[in-house]
Amino acid sequence: MKKVVKLIVENESCIPEYTAQLYSVFGDAVTVRAFTIDDPAAYTDQKEDAILTSASSAVDFSEIKRAHFRGKKWIPIALSLQRKSLLQLSAYPKGTQALLVNLSKMVAEETISQLYQAGYSYITFLPCYPGYAGPKLPLAVTPGETGSVPGWVTECVDLGPRYIDIVTIVELAEELQCEYVLKTRRFFNYFEKQHNTSAGVSILVEENQTLERRLGALVQMSEEGLLGINADGEILECNFPAADILKKPRGQLLHSQLSGLLPPELAEHCRTQQTPISRVISLPGGTYEVRMTPITQGTQYLGAYVIFSPEETDGPSRTKPASGKGHVAKYRFSDICGGSAQIKQTVELARKMARTESSVLITGESGTGKELFAHAIHNSSPRAAAPFVAINCAALPDSLLESELFGYEDGAFTGARKGGKTGLFELASSGSIFLDEIEGMAPSTQLKLLRVIQEREMMRVGGDRVIPIDVRIISASNQDLTAMMEDGRFRSDLFYRVSTLPLDLPPLRRRREDILTLIEEFKSTLRLAFVLTEEAKALLLRYSWPGNIRELRNCVEYLGCQNLPVIEPENLPYTIRRIASSHGVDEGGSQRLQTALLHALVEKSCGRKQLQHILAKRGFSVSESELRRELEQMKTRGWITSGTGRGGSRLTDTGIQEYRNRSK
Repeated sequence: MKKVVKLIVENESCIPEYTAQLYSVFGDAVTVRAFTIDDPAAYTDQKEDAILTSASSAVDFSEIKRAHFRGKKWIPIALSLQRKSLLQLSAYPKGTQALLVNLSKMVAEETISQLYQAGYSYITFLPCYPGYAGPKLPLAVTPGETGSVPGWVTECVDLGPRYIDIVTIVELAEELQCEYVLKTRRFFNYFEKQHNTSAGVSILVEENQTLERRLGALVQMSEEGLLGINADGEILECNFPAADILKKPRGQLLHSQLSGLLPPELAEHCRTQQTPISRVISLPGGTYEVRMTPITQGTQYLGAYVIFSPEETDGPSRTKPASGKGHVAKYRFSDICGGSAQIKQTVELARKMARTESSVLITGESGTGKELFAHAIHNSSPRAAAPFVAINCAALPDSLLESELFGYEDGAFTGARKGGKTGLFELASSGSIFLDEIEGMAPSTQLKLLRVIQEREMMRVGGDRVIPIDVRIISASNQDLTAMMEDGRFRSDLFYRVSTLPLDLPPLRRRREDILTLIEEFKSTLRLAFVLTEEAKALLLRYSWPGNIRELRNCVEYLGCQNLPVIEPENLPYTIRRIASSHGVDEGGSQRLQTALLHALVEKSCGRKQLQHILAKRGFSVSESELRRELEQMKTRGWITSGTGRGGSRLTDTGIQEYRNRSK
């Protein structure tokens, strides 16, 4: 869910720049709602997650704070100069005098102080602001306020607007609980552009993240379960073996309290005695020896590491014997992940089918989980204790498929194994047989299968003995069997025999709300710990997933092999980036966005940055590329024209008429 940032400024002209800067760092993770300090709407409760203000220097701000910010945390904006633009000042010799032009005396003096700290103290700057009555120097320097430069100035150096500095961004990320943003490439790209007095903080952030990644890698490499806690007992590190032992998702364990999982006296002993402690404890995943080792600095307790080791036993380990020759169903309905209405309805229907003895035909596109459902149906049926035998009918030649299904007698054909071979139908006795890609059967094999289903008996290849069978048949196909019947490629009588209970699985594009849930499930299974940015999530949700769940799992593996803590759009597979990006916003969203753009442009012509700001105030968080595509479409339809330079976009007569039509 997007976090809402309320931005309150003293000067309205700053809004587009500050808004653009915030979006460039936080991307789609936030929605920025900007107001001026004298706008009454700024002080209404809008369920914002953070209040950011550059108006803390205003004369009446202390009164506003008492009246409207009581009990609320607000973050003052600290600003820094652009690093590259400062190089312009290097051309001026020692002893140069210049006006520093800004909107107020205090802000001008603050900028001068930053310039001196940046190493330009050899230039004498005089603060120049509305009402200035000092020397009329010919040289002026300004951070983007060229409109306030006095008319007598003959040379002006524009340093460009100042940036929201690193300390403010870090504090805002913590307040929004979006710390992952501080690990993204765009965060570092943003601060490479600025020179700030908090450069030391920037270095510390980078070094801290490097150490954190190394420590996280070591924790995940441990084969034993391992937790790391801070002095307050909050879990900061957790590897996947520990999550398995505690039977909780890793994401749920992180930032939770250890006291809810282990006896509190263990952590208390580490805190007070600052010595290791060990105890055998029964946990959800079994009985383990739990060792807790304190982390200290001098006499200060910083936290502890918890290691879970399996309890040693004198006797040999016991493992559950496999059913038959390994023919067992591995999955249950609890392994089917997703909370969408489509998948819930499908699972509920499959549960009902599992209780019967009738044949089931599972259909669906490739990668939708047909085999998973087949396993779950068997495990929920009265035959769960008996074998579950699976075969892919399209993977074997016709002659070999028949001998695999029905077995053969000694000497049935050249190369036949001495003593013959038991077929899969016999191996599945009292259990279930899963015929995947049943459409791959040859007509002769289809005919023989039909007789087996009808008579509940069969003969081996080359044999003359009738063998009774008691097997439930579960079939699957990713083809349109109805069309294949019409073409004569699949027997209609067999179709009606195997499809007594038809079960159609929804493709992933029809259950998009499950995509992020499935990603987290695959991350846990593959023991990966990356975080997706909101922009990356949007692309993944927009993609059509023709390979369905199998393709999604492959995508998660691909993202994991990059070994990045944060996944951004450019880290996604090329196919997903290309196809998802070309689709843009959905049709309904596009209509609403176009209406908002028409409404904004009916008043005046605007550039893209200004339009982004206007849209943000109206609840539309649109990236620059999406906005550019939308404007191009509107231009193609003749609704707008685009000026050069700062002219921006303006409505044509056709666009004005379209606006009027939508306003009716």
